[in-house]
Amino acid sequence: MQMKFIIDMDGVLYRSNKKIEGAGRLIEFLRDNKIPFLLATNNSTRTREMYVEKLKNMGMFVEKENIITSAFVTARILQEERRRAKALIVGEIGIFEELRRIGWDIVDYDSWSNAEYVVVGMDTTLTYKKLKAGCLAINKGAKFVATNDDRNFPSEEGLIPGAGSVVAALEAATGKKARVMGKPNEPYARILREILGEGEYWVVGDRLETDMVMADKLHAKKVLVLSGVVQEPSSNVDYNIANAGELVDILKELVG
Repeated sequence: MQMKFIIDMDGVLYRSNKKIEGAGRLIEFLRDNKIPFLLATNNSTRTREMYVEKLKNMGMFVEKENIITSAFVTARILQEERRRAKALIVGEIGIFEELRRIGWDIVDYDSWSNAEYVVVGMDTTLTYKKLKAGCLAINKGAKFVATNDDRNFPSEEGLIPGAGSVVAALEAATGKKARVMGKPNEPYARILREILGEGEYWVVGDRLETDMVMADKLHAKKVLVLSGVVQEPSSNVDYNIANAGELVDILKELVG
């Protein structure tokens, strides 16, 4: 059965805009050996095209089809539910663009009462006005959807608040729980399976509670990279590696 790789980005390939040692080596090895892979992030702030450009600027060359984000997954799932709908977004361009792609209308914050969905993700320009509009719309009956609920994510400065922090604020304000699309939840797992098809899955990530739990759901090999959130080895994974490049040596040994 062919090996197929699901690789996290934040904390595995880079921190913020700084490339992590060994990241390019892994991507180059997979491309050169025509091994299928997806770069699978819970970060919803960018479009897939923006990630292609970001990686290119770090010397890593991938196609849009190699990338999946929680915003992309959210749009795919919501499109199955409603051909058209009105959404209020607490988040950034990645969510806006993915929902526009599926033909949904975006509601501005002053028109919160028209929202049928409130879609929440990471938002580095979060304001009280956005939280207020989201809270009012949810309390009026809009469906509450989160691209992911990662409480934090790694940056060059250290761990900073993630989408889960924004989601938690709205859950506290409304008393309602968000429906979460991102890793390690089933919507994300389902889209991964649809795109990759059958194979021997390997999940490469830096979080036990998202990446490694996702690996369990996919019956995948678990590779924990100690360059992001988790920095201590775990006994509950198949491989602990200091950086993504070390996986190349493991794979070379496995395939002879």
